[in-house]
Amino acid sequence: MDAAQSAPDAARRRFPLTAKILGAFGAVVAILAAVGVFSIAQMHAQGDSQQAVTERAYRADMAVAELTDAFWQMRAQSLRLRAVEPADQAAAYATLQQLQGEFEAEFATLGATFEELFGVPLADDGGAGIATYERYKLAQASAFDPAYSGEIISKEERAELGDAMVAAVSSLTEQIGPQVVAGIEAADAEVNRVAVVLTAIVVAGIVLAMGLGIVLARRITGAAGELKVAIDALADGDLTVEAEVRSNDEVGDMARSLARAQSSLRETMAGVVSSAVTVAAAAEELSAANAQVSAGSQETSARAGVVANAADEVNRSVQAVASGAEQMGASIKEIAHNANEAARVAAQATGVAESTTEKVGRLGASSQEIGDVIKVISSIAEQTNLLALNATIEAARAGEAGKGFAVVAGEVKDLAQETAKATEEVARRVSAIQEDTGGAVEAIGEISTIVKQINDFQLTIASAVEEQTATTAEMSRGVAEAATGSGDIAGSIATVAESSAEASTTLAQMGASVAELAELSADLRAKVATFTY
Repeated sequence: MDAAQSAPDAARRRFPLTAKILGAFGAVVAILAAVGVFSIAQMHAQGDSQQAVTERAYRADMAVAELTDAFWQMRAQSLRLRAVEPADQAAAYATLQQLQGEFEAEFATLGATFEELFGVPLADDGGAGIATYERYKLAQASAFDPAYSGEIISKEERAELGDAMVAAVSSLTEQIGPQVVAGIEAADAEVNRVAVVLTAIVVAGIVLAMGLGIVLARRITGAAGELKVAIDALADGDLTVEAEVRSNDEVGDMARSLARAQSSLRETMAGVVSSAVTVAAAAEELSAANAQVSAGSQETSARAGVVANAADEVNRSVQAVASGAEQMGASIKEIAHNANEAARVAAQATGVAESTTEKVGRLGASSQEIGDVIKVISSIAEQTNLLALNATIEAARAGEAGKGFAVVAGEVKDLAQETAKATEEVARRVSAIQEDTGGAVEAIGEISTIVKQINDFQLTIASAVEEQTATTAEMSRGVAEAATGSGDIAGSIATVAESSAEASTTLAQMGASVAELAELSADLRAKVATFTY
């Protein structure tokens, strides 16, 4: 895959497998969330609808109940008027009129409530109910109103009008039930509609999720299949099959990496072929080198005889040199032994000299200490004189002051003792100096003896050196004879060495190179033959 082809891929927006998979699952989750939210909203709406239906039914029932109650109170009052005394009839009729007003108000309320709740007016068969009520009201007035002067309605008709009013009120009650049922049926229909919508959404979500899954699976498996084909071909040695994957995700990255690997392998195989050609040329050069080595070997054989004759002469001279070398070795050993002895004696002389130096140093230190002691004695003498002077003065002051003289006399005594001690110390130091001096004399004597021994060893060394000189002269003659034959040997050996070294090096290189090149050439040809590039 070249750079021109990979540039558009790089320019496209990257969508990793993780993003694709999460995107598909995210779509499914979004659909489920939408279904859930819609379901919750519809449940709330259905609850509100059911509550509204219940409230409408309750309000309608209450309005009907109020109307029915007002009607029966009015009917009961009309029945009571039949038993009222003439004197109380006007008041009782007034109560009836009040109840009639309440009935009319409840009727109006029922009509308004019914139309508000159900959106349709109360059915009245073209106003028949109202007409019946007006006739019923007129009949009650004709029967119970003392001031009434209109049409007289018979008792039988009044009874029929009362039954008609009961039927009319009942018909109003019966109108409520169908409206409530219609509201419930409408709510049920809405529930069914919502269920259908939810089912459709769920089915659509399932279909969409399956579609996304199938598309995503096909893309992934298709790209993986392309990779498998290319990798199988690579395993079989075919480097020409590339994975046709253009996706900008992990699978596409693997395909592009595989393409780069195939390109690198093709370049490597081309290099291997070039190396095989180079190996063939090297084999030809090795054949030429083999011929050169053969010629060198023949020249080496021709010169071998000359080298052998010269070697005999050199051998005899070398034997003479070896004999002289043995004598020289013995003399050198004796010289070495005497030299060691001389070194040991010199070491002893050095030690004695150091000891003598130390003793002489101590002698000087002792002399210094004697000087210090003498200074002390001088100081004590001065103090003694001073004290004696003081004692004289004190004695001149005789009398009770004689006690001071006693003190001074005691001090003089102490100083005298210190003087005695200092004198003893001087004597001891002098004795030490004498002893050190004696030791120095003895050390000097030892040094003299050692010097004599050194002289004796020097004589022996001189004698050995004379013997070594004679031996060296004999060896020089042998070496001269050996040098005579070494001229011819040197020339022959140089040529032989050069030819032999060249032959050995060339043969070693040729043997290793030929074996390695033969094996390498066979391996390269076998391996290259298994690849298609």
